[in-house]
Amino acid sequence: MSPRAIAIAAWFLLLTGSGDAQNAAPIDLTQVPLEDLMDMTVTSVARKEQKLSQTAAAVFVITQDDIRRSGATNIPDVLRMAPGVNVARIDANTWAISIRGFNDRYSNKILVLIDNRSVYMPSFSGMYWDQLDVPLEDIERIEVIRGPGGSAWGANAMNGVINIITMSSKATQKGLAVSNTGSTGTTDLVQYGGEAGKWGTWRGFGSYSNTGASISQSGGKAADDWHSLHGGFRTDLELGPSDALMLQGDSYETGEGQTVTTVLSNQLPTVATFNDPISVASGDLQATWTHTLRNGSEISLNVYYNHVDRVDQAIDEVADTFDVDFQQRMRVNARNDLVWGLGYRAAADRTTNGFDTSWWPQQRRDNVYSGFVEDEIKVLESLRFTLGSKLENNGYTGFEYEPNARLSWAPGTRQTFWVSASQAIRQPSRQDVDLSYEIGIVPLPGNSFGVLEFQNNAGILAEQLRDYEGGYRAQLRKSLSLDITGFRGYYHHLETTEPQNPFFENGPGGLHEVFPLDLGNSAAGRTYGGEIFATWNVNKRWRLSPGFDLIHMFVYQSLLSRSSTAEAVAGDTPKHQIHLRSSVDLRSNLSWDTTLDFVGSLSDQAAPAYTRLDMQVRWRPCKSLEIDATGQNLLQAHHTEFSDGYEVDYTQVQRSYAGRIAWRF
Repeated sequence: MSPRAIAIAAWFLLLTGSGDAQNAAPIDLTQVPLEDLMDMTVTSVARKEQKLSQTAAAVFVITQDDIRRSGATNIPDVLRMAPGVNVARIDANTWAISIRGFNDRYSNKILVLIDNRSVYMPSFSGMYWDQLDVPLEDIERIEVIRGPGGSAWGANAMNGVINIITMSSKATQKGLAVSNTGSTGTTDLVQYGGEAGKWGTWRGFGSYSNTGASISQSGGKAADDWHSLHGGFRTDLELGPSDALMLQGDSYETGEGQTVTTVLSNQLPTVATFNDPISVASGDLQATWTHTLRNGSEISLNVYYNHVDRVDQAIDEVADTFDVDFQQRMRVNARNDLVWGLGYRAAADRTTNGFDTSWWPQQRRDNVYSGFVEDEIKVLESLRFTLGSKLENNGYTGFEYEPNARLSWAPGTRQTFWVSASQAIRQPSRQDVDLSYEIGIVPLPGNSFGVLEFQNNAGILAEQLRDYEGGYRAQLRKSLSLDITGFRGYYHHLETTEPQNPFFENGPGGLHEVFPLDLGNSAAGRTYGGEIFATWNVNKRWRLSPGFDLIHMFVYQSLLSRSSTAEAVAGDTPKHQIHLRSSVDLRSNLSWDTTLDFVGSLSDQAAPAYTRLDMQVRWRPCKSLEIDATGQNLLQAHHTEFSDGYEVDYTQVQRSYAGRIAWRF
């Protein structure tokens, strides 16, 4: 912990005295009745408010108290507690994260949102997780949908949706200072909020993070240390009795490192291993206007702009995204609750060539036009049927549609049965149609060599999923709740790399043979499995939350395909994960939280099964001060989570310790 943070804490304790500790109000979930948790509101499934207990989808909500009690310092580690989500760290600043299979450094079958705005990179339709830096103290909740969300959110919401919902500035008034220091680095946050005249409230923040290097494959110090600087604001205004406006913006910069092993295209046949710097500079602005009509229906307009400049493996990628989204919710009659909307997204980027990559063209602009409609029909008071679809037109595959049907039956106030059937797509990206790169060097007789080269395909199709799910959600007793989900998915047009006829090329390194691999859609897949988790209040001070995930995944190629790698994709996802969280209030101002996770092995990688144990003790000596001590990965000195980082050399996750002070003033 920094000396300044320790001095602030000591000074504050002297002022408040020990008597305030007895008055500290308990804010922990162990004190929250389970019926309140079951009636928690979610908005990501149907783009409207619904009670969690009545939602016909596999949804898991990570609350602010869950985040605070987890001891996590970044969003990937927070997501580890969600069932059906596989979080695997490649190095200190790179993760592979997926929902229900197909995990990869460039995972592109989940959609990540922040306050309902999509934040994926247009170059590969996925996430660079080091760019997702939302102050954890400002997150109200994270809604994780396991299964397709395409009917509401469109392309790339194929296997799931992660929606990070931040707090209103009204909930974060006055000051907050946080310092987190430990064996792997430091994170400091300063924030202040106030009133914006008679119109509403505001907050502004600044944070700095410095993460140290992890352990390399050989056991030495890796080159993946990184630091980041982040600033932002949010304003929530009441413009009248029927109108509200939210404005927020961020500016973010990082300097990072990694070790890469790559072909050098301009020095063939050289394959080199070296340390490579990464830099990211980004900024965004968002405005959301909400208006309530006289008949009770609600309309909203969300406008968003984002700019990113990322330098990674010598590729300078500059991307600008502009997004406009309009929607209306209205009750047509006593039985029909209708939500519809229109959207437009423009993504323009320009790229330079990298160590082993080339883009053509180097600049591109893509437009996506969309519309959606969902109608919730109340068949009976206990039976609700939802039917809807998203319609989109993109620049790669043209018109696409993603229908969905859901049925929920709540025979009592404490249980819900539900089923759903959906179709979702993952649309192609620039990486599919504009990128070529040298995968490796092939030694040939006579001191000659060949180059294994990936080549793009402008005629690539959208990958498609047809998904069928069912679940049961219940509060079995006043102290026990249960959530069970089963799913079965059928994938079509999965991408493959197809070998083509070799040819000779005279270039760097002289005359050499090229073994081209074209991109195709010659594979299909099948998944089935389920997730089960429960919440049990053992007594007034102790809560247990166990969970279990199981997935069977098969990828197979067509008889005409000559791909040698398509079927191996299934080995990048663990078949099962086990979770157990324990939250204990030792006293009204002292808590002890433990998380135990077991993650199965990755059969296609050098990543064996591992068990992760995290612990946190939190003390609130007064209402304004929190002091935490956290240990992560306590069972092992270090372990590997994901070894396929493409050119990036993977590192090991080590045991770590940290202390945190949070002061509200």
